[in-house]
Amino acid sequence: MERRKQTRHRLAADAAFAWEGPRNTPSQGDGITRDISLSGAFIFSLTCPAVAETIQVDILLLPLGGGSRTLRLKTGATVLRVEHLTDGEKDGFAVALHGLGLAEGNNDLRVQQ
Repeated sequence: MERRKQTRHRLAADAAFAWEGPRNTPSQGDGITRDISLSGAFIFSLTCPAVAETIQVDILLLPLGGGSRTLRLKTGATVLRVEHLTDGEKDGFAVALHGLGLAEGNNDLRVQQ
């Protein structure tokens, strides 16, 4: 039985994220989204924040239909679960998005804390 309230869309987009680790040390990582909805996302990454961690996320949305403008989704998020997979699968984590902030541009992904 599907419990999600929002439709997930398969989307492989570059993602960067940052958070404060133990003793307030800045931590960061990057990855690729597996899917995204209005309320959450799953990100494949070698670096996974802990469950319940609050992070800042920056996802690059490439232009559709041959357009030239790119959008960036910038928002806070809470880590819901972390998956350390085997059998050649990638590690990753699911987040609940705190809102949607869009910015225009295609510069390198960097999350500012």
